[in-house]
Amino acid sequence: MKTSRIILIGIIIVIAIASLVLGLNYMKGNNFFTKENNYFVQYERIEGLMISNPVLINGFKVGQVKDIKLLIGEKKPILIELNINDDIILNDSTVAMIYSLDLMGSKGIGLNIGHGKNLLTHKDTLIGAVEEDLKDQVSAQMLPLKIKAEDLMASIEDAMKVVKNLFNKANTQNIEGTLKNLNKTFKTLNHTSIELDQLLSNSRDTLEQIFANVESITSNLDNNSEQINFILKNLALVSDSLAKSKILSTINNANNTLATTDSIMKKINNGEGTIGQLINNDTLYMNLENASRNLDNLLIDLKENPKRYIHYSLFDFGKTIVVDEEGLKKEKAKKKKNNNKKTSYTIQIKSSKKRIPKGSKELKNLKNIREHFIDGLYKYSVETNSSYSKIKHLRLNIIETFPDAFITQYVNDSIISIYN
Repeated sequence: MKTSRIILIGIIIVIAIASLVLGLNYMKGNNFFTKENNYFVQYERIEGLMISNPVLINGFKVGQVKDIKLLIGEKKPILIELNINDDIILNDSTVAMIYSLDLMGSKGIGLNIGHGKNLLTHKDTLIGAVEEDLKDQVSAQMLPLKIKAEDLMASIEDAMKVVKNLFNKANTQNIEGTLKNLNKTFKTLNHTSIELDQLLSNSRDTLEQIFANVESITSNLDNNSEQINFILKNLALVSDSLAKSKILSTINNANNTLATTDSIMKKINNGEGTIGQLINNDTLYMNLENASRNLDNLLIDLKENPKRYIHYSLFDFGKTIVVDEEGLKKEKAKKKKNNNKKTSYTIQIKSSKKRIPKGSKELKNLKNIREHFIDGLYKYSVETNSSYSKIKHLRLNIIETFPDAFITQYVNDSIISIYN
């Protein structure tokens, strides 16, 4: 009997101890009858979170805080272990946020399951976050109001300063003076209105006469309305005739003509076309002047030496006159037969009253230039030859540089004839 009673007491004690252990573990979040998964979260601060605080999803409890550990030297030194029901599936974007459950400051962890593709398993780590407390939220919401209130107080202070400055002693005197002036103005207006009333009273007859005249004018206009309408119709007909006429096209044609003329004048000023070249380029003028001078020299030479151009043996035109490029005449005696004289032909390129130095730009740096001083002029020639046909051929090359070059015939150092 005693043995069975002791065994029964022992069994009861074991059951009581087991129940106590199970109850304590259940209160700590360890439920031996439900399958759970453990997850870890790291925080910088936990805002008073404690073991066995609930873990919720949209306010529904799915687990509880199992353990809290402090990790020295870690960036996030607080490690939280969570017990979450096995049927809750979490992914890698799930956030475990510590937040206040009530106004008393009780804390819990809310799970915000994201849309991550990778699923978490037992003892994986969640993303941790901490909600701002009520004080911080109130401060955050009140801060803009505080700033606006401060700005409003500053504006009111500035306005009071302006009002204070406005009603200082000097401005007060100015305001009083302004009010006095307004009072005088009103008195003046009152006096003016009285005078105006008297004027209207005295001029009543005149005003009645004016109104009568106006009425007479309006009656005349009414009586002559047909004539006025006739005049207006005539004006309308005239305006229609003008509108139907070709004045607009004539003006447009005139504008086009003026535009064309302006374009032609611009081209002429720019030297375009034949007229533009004639007006803006003096080459034609210079060529005409040179041709005129050459023609004048030719006529003088023809007049003085007709035998050079007309060969009749029956006539003797007398002495030979030499005309140089300057148009100056030089008389020569008739050639006398002298077998000892040497005849040569050369090409004269320049003549000048002053000597031209050798190598001058006027002589185009030509070599073998002969100089003759005849009748007060320095004459410069090149390409001496005894054959007229050869010198004539050589002249074709010289006239490219000196267009006025001509052939002269020398006997010793005296000019006998001139050939073009």
